[in-house]
Amino acid sequence: MPPFFTCEPPPPRRLPAAESRKTRVLVLYHPGLLTLLGLFLLFPVHTLALEFDQALSRMMAENQRIAASRSAMEQREAEEKAARGLYYPKVQVSASWTHMDAPLEVELGALGAMTGQLIHTLHPGLPPQQIAAIAGQMPQSHRLQDQNFIKSDLTLSWPVYTGGKITAANRAAEVRRRLSIHESEGLTDQMFSELVRLYFGVRLADAVVKVRCEVHEGMKQHLHQAMRLEETGMIALAERLHAQVAAEEADREYKKAVRDAEIARTALKTLIACEDKVQPLSPLFFNRNIPDLDHFTEKARSQNAILRQLHQQQDLAAAGLQMEKSAYRPEIFLFGTRALAQDDLTALDPQWAAGVGARFTLFDGFARPGKVAAADALSRQVRQLHAQAIRDVETLVESRYQSLMQAIEQIDALAASRTFAREYLRVRTRAFEEGFATSLDVVDAEMALSRVQIAHLQALFAFDLALAKLLEAAGDTQAFEQYRKQAEKEAEIP
Repeated sequence: MPPFFTCEPPPPRRLPAAESRKTRVLVLYHPGLLTLLGLFLLFPVHTLALEFDQALSRMMAENQRIAASRSAMEQREAEEKAARGLYYPKVQVSASWTHMDAPLEVELGALGAMTGQLIHTLHPGLPPQQIAAIAGQMPQSHRLQDQNFIKSDLTLSWPVYTGGKITAANRAAEVRRRLSIHESEGLTDQMFSELVRLYFGVRLADAVVKVRCEVHEGMKQHLHQAMRLEETGMIALAERLHAQVAAEEADREYKKAVRDAEIARTALKTLIACEDKVQPLSPLFFNRNIPDLDHFTEKARSQNAILRQLHQQQDLAAAGLQMEKSAYRPEIFLFGTRALAQDDLTALDPQWAAGVGARFTLFDGFARPGKVAAADALSRQVRQLHAQAIRDVETLVESRYQSLMQAIEQIDALAASRTFAREYLRVRTRAFEEGFATSLDVVDAEMALSRVQIAHLQALFAFDLALAKLLEAAGDTQAFEQYRKQAEKEAEIP
């Protein structure tokens, strides 16, 4: 019974004579129906019934944490593409307009005297007046650059050898992309286990509500019988009071179960990003066909998300070490430039130029040895963490496998207890009706049956959650649906 329905209808209520006859018949036929319909009309409650695979698809599509992990993967892919650009030349265009305080000029006054001496040396027979006339024609100054000028250049630079820096940068970008994939897979596995916990937790809570409701109804009937037997003098007042206390306790437990179910349902709604009331359709299940421990251990060694991330961290640390060691090697590059605006070029500015260059750091304050040592220490640290993580994951797999086996044992142990508790309640109820048993006997039998039923449901839930946790540790959550579809459902288990 869904927890948003009450366990009992309110007392019948008659409508005023002015209201319709048809409505009056409905209210007399089912007390509380009009009230329920009115509430749904004023405050409509939309219920979204979902199978487990539908809830999983919705979570993968709508959950913002998973969406954020996909965005992180896209970021790393873009960074990897950007790192490939380091292999190619860089072409840039620059332009500028400049205003100086005065034109740039070269004084040529001394050049005129030097020119006269040179002419006299080369032509000693020329008259001094003619030599002076020729030298006087020389300008007093020469303008190299106007006061306002425009400069525009096209430049190219191409690193042809960087000592391994570009290779290391591209390797690191590729590793970060793969690392983001494994991080997303790890998050997805965690969210999958959380979905199993909340989805089947709601299913468990609804089943507990149903059990508590049945106990509540049983205690009410028992109280009614006790009151009749007290009236006939067959039982004492204490027997009837005991039945009344048991009925009130059952009512409290039922209301508490309803609240617990609503809390669990709210958490599930948040996980799958749903505004409507969620009603899980897939029942709790139980599957005995579980492989041995070695099967899950082997899968964990190759598929566990944490181990995969640490493996990528090793590659990333190796790329960082390669990057630091490249500082001991020279850099060789090609360069070229061409003037696009040539009108304002001076006599000293070329129209184009090209060449090759080299750069090597001779001394940097002993920074290089320290950086290489730090990168090497980081690489060793990640290797040590990876080795320890393998042992930790194997221990985790074994622990969760034992939890799964424990749940199977609990389900098997509770099978006989459920059969006995049902029969014991039937016998005690009949004996109380005949006057051969006390109210305490009936209440104890009813409570014992409810405890066994709830323990059985909890054992099924523990199995489902332990299976999801085990598959998460093994990195094989995709196999959960196969186990679920081949399993026994809660209604099929005796």
